[in-house]
Amino acid sequence: MAIRTCLRMMRLLWCVVVVLMSGGCSSNYYTANVNGEQKVYRLDERGGKTLVYETDLQGKTTIYDANDPMARRQVASQEVVGELNLKTNERLAQSNNGSRRQPNEPIYVDLAPAELDEQMQKAERAKGAVAEQIRSEFVADPMIKLIERDQERSGLLKPHLSAGADVEVSPKVSLKEAYGIDRKSGKPVRMLAVVFEATITSQTPHVTYTVSESGHAQRNLEVSKRFAKQVKQVILEKIAPNIPAH
Repeated sequence: MAIRTCLRMMRLLWCVVVVLMSGGCSSNYYTANVNGEQKVYRLDERGGKTLVYETDLQGKTTIYDANDPMARRQVASQEVVGELNLKTNERLAQSNNGSRRQPNEPIYVDLAPAELDEQMQKAERAKGAVAEQIRSEFVADPMIKLIERDQERSGLLKPHLSAGADVEVSPKVSLKEAYGIDRKSGKPVRMLAVVFEATITSQTPHVTYTVSESGHAQRNLEVSKRFAKQVKQVILEKIAPNIPAH
């Protein structure tokens, strides 16, 4: 349909040119380029010249003799080209809108198991507990759908095989010594901090973001919630608008 429309418009442009040419342009014309601007003059029998129209660097045409056949031809050509450009822009806009996911469509996220440093592995109360703690912050989100890598586990989503993952999230958790301020004394104290980090990768377009959140190790649940909130903000606000339709 779009190709047929363009062909019809091009035929119309050719017909306009042919009709105007057949209308008679007995005068001679002279075209001058001045600082990149095109000026078209009509020459009379005595060698005198009259400015018919000029086109500036932005492509804008100013007509000085609306009754001149050459000027009418220029106006007709511009009208047809303008219609073609308008239709092309409309088609591009429709194509772009159609290729993006709709706001109510889910975002499929591959959340990798958390990578723990040696100290965090020793402090973990049960193997996989930290990964489950992070995962629990995503499972209830209405827009984010987690892809479960281990198909044998029950109660979690199975892989969305038809579309694959839109986003990959690779978290890391570590325990580090840090200095903080004692709330009572106001003095600096040495503390054990838990650090959550993540690399967030969009598949299409391929873009990578990183986030991190840290806090006192004894408040690791609060820290993990803040961390998950950061990850979801990146997915929903920065990545989601550019994800292609499934």
